[in-house]
Amino acid sequence: MTWGETWRSTMTTRSLGGMLCVLLLLAGVSADAARWSRHYIGQLPDSAFAAIETTPEGKKLRHLPHHDAQGNLDIPHLCNALSRFDQVKWRDPANAEAARQHLRDHLAQQGGKPCRPMRKDAR
Repeated sequence: MTWGETWRSTMTTRSLGGMLCVLLLLAGVSADAARWSRHYIGQLPDSAFAAIETTPEGKKLRHLPHHDAQGNLDIPHLCNALSRFDQVKWRDPANAEAARQHLRDHLAQQGGKPCRPMRKDAR
């Protein structure tokens, strides 16, 4: 085998190995980190939300989804719920406080700090 053939063989092996690593990384991306569509959120059970409120007209308002369809706590969505908490237009302050405590309890179960802000150089 000539030097050129050896080099080409090595590079092909490395390229395939690199592509395999990328594919494995992509395949290993957690569903937890996935963006949830409106349809997906609409299909979630009420238990996936921090609070459920009802309007006088009987419309259900479900706030701050943070459990997936199987009922598992979704850390990225928990962090999102905590960061968006003050954007919710609560009908009843008691519901807001109960939802805040519910989210804080989940956070405490995760060790208290799974929602660290990204470093500026990592953005």
